[in-house]
Amino acid sequence: MPEGRLRDLPARRTGGARIVDLDCDALRLGQRKRCDYVFVGAEDEMAWVAPMEMKKGGFRANEVVKQLQGGAAAAGRWIPEDCSFAFVPVLVHGKGVRKEESRRLRAGKVTLRNQTRQIELVHCGETLRNALGGT
Repeated sequence: MPEGRLRDLPARRTGGARIVDLDCDALRLGQRKRCDYVFVGAEDEMAWVAPMEMKKGGFRANEVVKQLQGGAAAAGRWIPEDCSFAFVPVLVHGKGVRKEESRRLRAGKVTLRNQTRQIELVHCGETLRNALGGT
């Protein structure tokens, strides 16, 4: 994703990537459901958009799906229509995922533009590249 192509994006820069904190007041997202962050990065002609929800304890999968979908919707506002990217919704978790919640996560899908994806699970301490590698 070429530098400077994202519109009005308040974000921390990390090398060739941006991490957007969706709790930032400047985004004016109000009380809408949303995930914690959106990662946007590119490497070797491959671009990624990854809404990320962080959970250190227990969680409800249905809520995580809604939060990630809200993050995807926010990202859709900044990404130019002609931009090609891989979409990877990510749940970063600190503890094991209960069997029932794991089943619900697999059933829940998140959509950004014409891409509908299953949620990738990343254990706290693992690299995000593990989730992005499957794209």
